[in-house]
Amino acid sequence: MDYSCVPERGWDVLPSFVGDGFLSAEIFHEVQQHPLLPGESAWGTRNLLHALILSTRPRVVVEIGAHIGAGSLAIGSALRANGFGKSYHLEPQEQYYRVLRDFINRAGLDDYAYPLQMSSSNPVLPSLVDHEAELIFLDANHDYSEAYHDLMICDLLLSREGFVLVEDVAREHSEQMCAEARGGVRRALIDYVAARPDFSLMFLEPPLWLNPCGLAIMARKPADQLRSPSPNRQASLEVVD
Repeated sequence: MDYSCVPERGWDVLPSFVGDGFLSAEIFHEVQQHPLLPGESAWGTRNLLHALILSTRPRVVVEIGAHIGAGSLAIGSALRANGFGKSYHLEPQEQYYRVLRDFINRAGLDDYAYPLQMSSSNPVLPSLVDHEAELIFLDANHDYSEAYHDLMICDLLLSREGFVLVEDVAREHSEQMCAEARGGVRRALIDYVAARPDFSLMFLEPPLWLNPCGLAIMARKPADQLRSPSPNRQASLEVVD
């Protein structure tokens, strides 16, 4: 992919979710300096999540792969600014989960953001999400089979009008991060949507998107755009080999 026009614009993206009424600069600085930070969502992704939540006022947001909470804090601060809704942040690894929980607490987001120490495959997850999620942020395992399974979970949890933001989908980046050598998150996303006529897909990639990891938006199509009835949302949750 040709990134030659990016240096002229620069790669720096300003965080729009920091400041009065949102996330405190102090907490933001601590997250950015944390030794476990590598693997966090990009500032542009967090900006988009924050703006979408402010603009759509969702009842329920789900984050799969919360890590130490870089994206979680942007989500929670937008919900708090709305004074409405709640979010669930899944992180199965203990070392990340402890930091995630601490940051959410110290940012004063406990009434809106709920950390959960579990993976998306935990069978109790649907019962914990008390409404269908209007927005899901997926930034978890980068192998093809795990990403495909996570997309199935997203499909199960997603509302009729909902959409999913998927991180790490740029072609070269996704291929390099897949230990299975099957194209990673990008290929899983393309294959999943190809089999589902009720979904549309858009990629945000460099040079337009100022992060080499890339981002995708998977959204349900309006009913009048469907050529055939929507497949049963209660899809089998078998992991793709």
